[in-house]
Amino acid sequence: MYADSFHFIPEGMSPKNILKRLDIFSKYAIPTNVVGLRGDPESARFINRALVLKGLKSTESHSRAALARQLGLSKITISQIVADLIAEGLIEETGEGNPQSTGGRKPILLTLSSSSRFVIGLDIGVTNTVVAVAGLKGERLVQLRVPTNAKHDLQSILSQIEDLVGAALAKQSISRDRIVGVGISIGGLIESQTGFIKFSPDFGWQDVPFRSLVENRLNLPVTIDNCTRVMAFGEKWQEKSRDSENIFYINLGYGIGSAIVMHGRIYNNNSEFGHIRITNKDVLCDCGKKGCLEAVASGHAIERIANTIIEKKAPDAHYSAKDVAELALAGNEVARQIFRDASRYLGRAISIAATLFNPDKIVIAGGVASARELIEEPLMDEYNALTLDVIKKSTPVTFSSFGMDAGIIGALSLALNKYIFHEEATIAAIPV
Repeated sequence: MYADSFHFIPEGMSPKNILKRLDIFSKYAIPTNVVGLRGDPESARFINRALVLKGLKSTESHSRAALARQLGLSKITISQIVADLIAEGLIEETGEGNPQSTGGRKPILLTLSSSSRFVIGLDIGVTNTVVAVAGLKGERLVQLRVPTNAKHDLQSILSQIEDLVGAALAKQSISRDRIVGVGISIGGLIESQTGFIKFSPDFGWQDVPFRSLVENRLNLPVTIDNCTRVMAFGEKWQEKSRDSENIFYINLGYGIGSAIVMHGRIYNNNSEFGHIRITNKDVLCDCGKKGCLEAVASGHAIERIANTIIEKKAPDAHYSAKDVAELALAGNEVARQIFRDASRYLGRAISIAATLFNPDKIVIAGGVASARELIEEPLMDEYNALTLDVIKKSTPVTFSSFGMDAGIIGALSLALNKYIFHEEATIAAIPV
């Protein structure tokens, strides 16, 4: 499964640097499906380049010598890679650092380019669509959020994407030739390798070659994946879960999605946490089954229940999940009870997931998760009551700090990794 680390040790390297190099590869084993022929110079260069970019992503600036020491590479190799990256506009020299304690010239510091290359992210939801343009450090330069075209038909969505991207680029005065790629987050069963949306219940689409259609509209390379996997990827990419290699990620929004991170990588098979049977109540889910978690704990479920039992100011009034949260926070006891019930179901289901997988952590994100002060206490009461102590101690439940931006941050991270950093060449691969 992995390329042999010894193929990537340059001839003549000192024993000290050999040990350092092996330590790097023990942490970042190289998947052979990424590098092609084992140990060939082109593959080694690809990996070393990815490691240099990863080093610059992790710190504000580095000198060539510091990169050589950190990665166990020769100064000549580092200089060649750095020269290529500067020529491509991906990194830049940013000034002088402090000389080493032994004296000598001040080192020239390197950093990721701040104004040469950019990526675009698109988070396409049932209710809202978000576009953002970011630099190589992931900093968002412009972000626009608009209601998703209510028709939900394919051509309307494609036109809206085209218009939004054009508006975002125009607002920041960025030319299209400086965009290296586009990352898209969207709900449904997504084949990330082919770019097909196999099925989207939100939009009613089936077998849509979405990636190629968007590429034709934007004239830019595009990568796409399921919204919850993208959100989980963003959490890992931005190093919010730096010390957690195994994560169960929950997207609590209009529906309930999930993703699994195993050994630092997204598990690409479908994870349908929202459709485990959690109650014997005769509640029909949109999937056609009864008693699903999504049918009793999602934003859609909160809306359905609220519009049935909360008194309305007008006959045609409609409560959204956000409206119900605002009512609950204002002291409406019926609204608070709706959130308590939904949260208990969620805590029960999370206990099942924790007991089955015992991940390093469970992360809750999504629009409904923004109502944390309504959700957390009843959820954790149920989780703690139903979960073994040994599991509770090793699997904390946390809320993502990204809030409503988790999808767009993930989409930008997806593009940065696909077209710039290639971190799959520097982390352990697992069969999926």
